Amino acid sequence: MIKIFSMVLLFVMASPLWAGERILTTDFDRFGGIHTKVDDKGNIWTAFYDSKGDIHIREVSGGGDLVVNEGRERAPGGIGFDVQGNNIYVVWREKIGGKKLWLRASYDGGKTLNEPVLLDDRNASLPSIKISSNAKGDIFVLYLGEAIAGDSKYNLYFTASHDFGKTFSESQNLTRGYQNSIYPVFFAEGERGYMFSDSGKDGKRFMIFRRSGDGGRTWGEPVELRETAGAAVFIEPIRAGKRLHVFWLDRVNDEQCVGAAFSDDDGQTWKSRILDDTRGLDIGLLRVTNDSEGHVYLAFSAKREDKEKRKVFVMSSGDNGDTWEKPLMLRQYPFLKTQAMNPHIITAEKGVVVVVWVDYRNIRSNLYMQVSKDYGKTWQEKDIPLEEPGRFNTAHYPLTESLLRIGDTYYELAYRFKDDRISAGEVDIILIDFKLQKGGVQ
Repeated sequence: MIKIFSMVLLFVMASPLWAGERILTTDFDRFGGIHTKVDDKGNIWTAFYDSKGDIHIREVSGGGDLVVNEGRERAPGGIGFDVQGNNIYVVWREKIGGKKLWLRASYDGGKTLNEPVLLDDRNASLPSIKISSNAKGDIFVLYLGEAIAGDSKYNLYFTASHDFGKTFSESQNLTRGYQNSIYPVFFAEGERGYMFSDSGKDGKRFMIFRRSGDGGRTWGEPVELRETAGAAVFIEPIRAGKRLHVFWLDRVNDEQCVGAAFSDDDGQTWKSRILDDTRGLDIGLLRVTNDSEGHVYLAFSAKREDKEKRKVFVMSSGDNGDTWEKPLMLRQYPFLKTQAMNPHIITAEKGVVVVVWVDYRNIRSNLYMQVSKDYGKTWQEKDIPLEEPGRFNTAHYPLTESLLRIGDTYYELAYRFKDDRISAGEVDIILIDFKLQKGGVQ
C-alpha cells in the first residue's frame, strides 16, 4: 500500500497559501509558444511571439527586450532557442517566400543582435526546430522539412556551425532512405550529437537513431531501434549515467503503451522493450527525467476508458531502467468528473522529485504540484495549488521545458487567460516560483 506524507511549502512572496508569481509580458501569442533556457549564471531567458508576430528574447529578471525578426515577416513559425554564456541563438522559419530558415545571434548577453544568417531556403522547412550549442562555438540545428526527397515528403535536415553561428554547413538529410519522418528530436553532449525519429521504410515504421561524434560533420548509419505502430509522438531521450535512453508513445496489439530503448555503449547497440504496465492506457503526454543516482522517472496523463477523465501518473525505476514500478496515480483528489493533464517533472538532490500539472478540479484550469522526498516511493497527502484555486485559467506548455530549478528555488513558466474566453482570449505570461520546506517527512 502506498504511504503518503505531508509537506508544507515555503513561498517566496507574502501569500501564506500560494507560490509567488509575476507577469513577464501581457502581449503574447499563445499559439506561437514560449521557450526557456537558463544560462551559466542562473538567469532565466525566454523567447516568444507577441500578438503582432514579432519574436522577443528577454531575461526574466528585467533585462532588455530584443525583437529578433524586426523588419521581417511577422507570423508565428516555430522557434529554436538556446543560450550559451553571453551568446543567445534564435532559429525561426519564415513561411512567405519559400519557407526559409534563419538564425540570429546576440553575443553580448542580449544587448544587441547580429544580422540574420540564412540556414536553408531549399528544403521547405517547417516550424518543428531543435537547436543545441556548446561553449566551443558549435551550434547544431535539426528541423523538419517538407521538400520532396525521393519518395518522401517529410524529412529531417541538419546543419551546424563551428564559429558561433557566423557560417553554417550545407544542410544534409538525416532520414534519407526513409519516408515521412516526423518531429525532430535531438540533443548534444559536447561534440556528440544524437538524433531520434519515427520514420517509415518498406511499408513499416521504425524508431531510428543516428549519432555524430565530430560536431555533426559526419554521421553514423541509421540504427533501427524498434518497429513502431506508426507516427510515434512525445519522443523523449535522456542520458542517465553512461546509459542512453529513449522513450516514446506506441501501440502494440491495438493497445497504447510506452516504448523504450537503451544503450550502454553510446548508441552502438540497443536493447528495446515495451513497458508492459502502460499497456491499455490512453496516454496524452509523456515527460521523462532522471537523477545522478540511477533513478529514472516518467510522468504522463492518461485514462483507461473513453468516458474517464485523464489523471496524472508517475512511473519510476531505481536501477536505471532495468526494472520499473507500476504507474502510480499522483493526483490526491477523490472526484473523477474533472481531469488533470500535461505533467512536468524534475528531480533534485537526495531523492526529491517535483511534478507540476494542469488541473481542472476547479472548472477553470489551475496549476497543482506534488513532491516526493524518497525517490518517488511516497508523496504528500494533498496536492498543492500554485495559485488561488478557481480564480484564474492558467496552464503551461506541455512540450517545452517550463519547470526549472535553480538552487533551492523552483520556477514554472505558465500562461494565464485574462478572462474566461479561453478559446480566443488574450493571455499573459507569468513566472511562478516556490521553495520546498527544509526538513524531513512529517
